[in-house]
Amino acid sequence: MKKALVALGIGAVAVSLNMDKAYADSTVIVNVSALNVRSGPGTDYSKIGTVYKGSSLTVLETNDMWYHVKLNNGLKGWVYSRYVKKEYSSNTTYNTGSINISAVNVRSGPGNGYSIKKVASYGTKVKLLNKSGGWYNVELPSGTNGWIYKKYINTSGHTENDDNKSDGFNSCNGKVTCKSNLNVRSGPSTSYSIKAKLTHGQVIKLTDKSNGWYKVSLTNGITGWVKDDYIKITTESVTDNSQNSNNNSTSYRSAVVNLAYSLLGKPYAWGGNGPNCFDCSGFTSYVYKHAEGKTIPRVSYQQAKYGTFVSRGNYLPGDLLYFATTGTGNPSHVGIYVGNNTFIHASGSASKPDKVKLSTLSGYYLNALLGARRF
Repeated sequence: MKKALVALGIGAVAVSLNMDKAYADSTVIVNVSALNVRSGPGTDYSKIGTVYKGSSLTVLETNDMWYHVKLNNGLKGWVYSRYVKKEYSSNTTYNTGSINISAVNVRSGPGNGYSIKKVASYGTKVKLLNKSGGWYNVELPSGTNGWIYKKYINTSGHTENDDNKSDGFNSCNGKVTCKSNLNVRSGPSTSYSIKAKLTHGQVIKLTDKSNGWYKVSLTNGITGWVKDDYIKITTESVTDNSQNSNNNSTSYRSAVVNLAYSLLGKPYAWGGNGPNCFDCSGFTSYVYKHAEGKTIPRVSYQQAKYGTFVSRGNYLPGDLLYFATTGTGNPSHVGIYVGNNTFIHASGSASKPDKVKLSTLSGYYLNALLGARRF
């Protein structure tokens, strides 16, 4: 019996010597209703107490997924790390890192055998809370706590109040993957205005990331934001768009207007999709599709919700105009603005067919105009 106790004591010393001290003297908060405090780092150890949600515990040392803690009453024991979270004070110093691959699994423990809690994308900033073997225990911006293999994290040291701290995103190059033109917007949302358009396969410099949007810097000096769904991280060189990217929007508009003009005089036919006859939405969908390969919804009321709203007075050639012509106040007619207060549309109805023609934004059409959309 005595030999067994000696052996146990040696084993305990060995465990203690291998413990990661990264959490020593930090404070954690219990985030479950009740948490068992055990005599050792495992569920096979005896329960020596219970702590409740919101309780503050001082971490003395760690052993894999277990924390050796001191309670407010002085009792010392072990708790499972998954059921507590680290408490940060205003002057807490911690390390930060950022994901350096396109996507990485965030697991519930330090190993590939643990379940996946979330997937983090390239550039996501994380707090480095702890380390076990080759794994980092991290906290994501969403508050999710989990483990990521260290090779997938670029690390740096900062304090929470450091005004010059890194945002966790490392500049890199991205390649446009969408088949149609990709809008570069003035901010990270579709509600922001379009500043430029990128083409399929174009490589651009990514400088920042926010809520699913990349901030980009183009070689012609334009900066803006693009949706990350249409960008693939690449090591390819940036495309020099100083000559033509600034004119992408202009060339696109010219193609739309030129095709619309070429169809003047084509007869109106209810349900007509072209090229020999059209109804109003069949005409607009045909023009956008064949001018630049852009597919938009087929019917007028859906087209009126597609793309970006353009305020009155800011219309540009190639914008879609939509009108209320049935007395309901809802979109029922569409056309394409071509400049100089004029637009081209397939005019008519099933009972009174007309043709594709030019009209001015005055009188009846000005009163019926609901708005414009830009694609």
